[in-house]
Amino acid sequence: MNRKELTIQGRVREMLRPQCYGKGVKRVRLIQTHTSWVFLTGEFAYKVKKPVNFGFLDYTTLSARKFFCREELRLNCQLSPDIYLEVLPITASRGMLRFGGKGRVVDYGLKMIELPQSSIMTEQLKRGGVMFEHIDEIARTIADFHQHAERGREVSQYGSSEIIKLNWDENFAQTMEFRGKTITYRAFDEIKQTVEKFIREKRHRFRHRREAGFVRKCHGDLHSKNVFVGDEVHIFDCIEFNPRFSCSDVASEIAFMVMDLDFWGRRDLASFFVERYLVYSRDVGLLRLLDFYKCYRAYVRGKVTSFNLNDIGIPEDAKAEAKATARKYFKLSERYARQLQSEPKLVVMIGLPGTGKSYLARRIADRFDAFHLLSDSIRKQLMGVPVGTHRFNEDGKGIYTQRVGKRTYAEMMRRARMFLCAGHSVVMDATFLHEDSRASVRTVARRAGVPILFVYTYCPDKTVAGRIQRRVRRYGFSDATMKVYRAMKSRFTPPRASRDLVRIDTRQPVSSSVARIERALLRI
Repeated sequence: MNRKELTIQGRVREMLRPQCYGKGVKRVRLIQTHTSWVFLTGEFAYKVKKPVNFGFLDYTTLSARKFFCREELRLNCQLSPDIYLEVLPITASRGMLRFGGKGRVVDYGLKMIELPQSSIMTEQLKRGGVMFEHIDEIARTIADFHQHAERGREVSQYGSSEIIKLNWDENFAQTMEFRGKTITYRAFDEIKQTVEKFIREKRHRFRHRREAGFVRKCHGDLHSKNVFVGDEVHIFDCIEFNPRFSCSDVASEIAFMVMDLDFWGRRDLASFFVERYLVYSRDVGLLRLLDFYKCYRAYVRGKVTSFNLNDIGIPEDAKAEAKATARKYFKLSERYARQLQSEPKLVVMIGLPGTGKSYLARRIADRFDAFHLLSDSIRKQLMGVPVGTHRFNEDGKGIYTQRVGKRTYAEMMRRARMFLCAGHSVVMDATFLHEDSRASVRTVARRAGVPILFVYTYCPDKTVAGRIQRRVRRYGFSDATMKVYRAMKSRFTPPRASRDLVRIDTRQPVSSSVARIERALLRI
């Protein structure tokens, strides 16, 4: 180990001493990424940039670290002014380091309010603590941030197909050494061929987005590790080091959060996030580039996670974990690349409350990377009711009147057309009581030019009663009671047998049902 490496490690050990932070600090914990060390003291967090050069960022000089600390403070105060406090010099005096002390300046750090690590959205996702209300707030906050974000000629150049190609070229060059380690040779080649073809053939899409003003100075790193969720939502850690990554199409920003929610197995939240962002921003055009940017974002996460394998300061067990995580990101990127070449499909779920319709719909949406449009959710969105809040109105009363029902189905049809025409598969999830509503869906599919499959779910009343009583809050959109179920059953017209209909007794294993639906889709 050379002298420089010893010096860096020595500084880190010194900054783990409570005396570096003044009175009242008794314990210091360290969190690190491939670019930074973050020292947690209980009340405050201090972020110090590593003296590294990855090509896309260069923190190797003291002046650069000072400049980028100040930039990070300036940019992040737009979203979280109550968290970011000041930039402090790290000084050396009598062989000791101090944040904000007197003496020779050896580095700089960013001082922030420390929020509980348990409130980081990633941790909450692992525990099922992220609610649809949190996602709604994130979507609203980011839509507003994008609306006021810097734009113009200097910014829009970063959304050109040339810069996008440059970003991908850099990705491929920097991941060559990880082939066979965190990404397979086959996946590397397949992703490379697919994205290069997409960029070449869809130049007009990138040009249109630039000309329409959708390339803006964004957050640049919008994923769950950079969000705190609790009584309030705090979004932090904007990219400050390279405008090539912070200046982008807003579609790329949205794709990052969508990809991250997918990564953690919450496609339901990802779908809802897109729905709400579109409501707040009205930027329907982003849908045509969403899968492309999801592929990009997953690949970048695989790349930067792979960098940890070369970091001398990271223990071997942490490197092993990073290797597994990077592989997962690259597999996700590969899946998105394949989506760019697939044709959209429409699956329409039909069935009474409690028949397992929505549970099966979520599994189908996961399997086919589809948007799950749920009438119970859309109804509450239209009525301004938090989707996780129950309104146990009787059928035909409250938010379940005939008028609201018509609005709900009309909006669901509109969203389905929007997603399908942009190239995305859709799972529509509603009761569809009568044939007229099912005929309307056929019209949607015909006009979008996509294949359609109806899935009719059913089970005995006794099974329904048990399910209705066991509804889980995490998926608590439906407000149906057994009284509502019986009232709807009396008016329900079962679908007639047809080539594009699959009947599913939901008492059978879900995996078997999904397999049957997959086979049926291949036939139509």
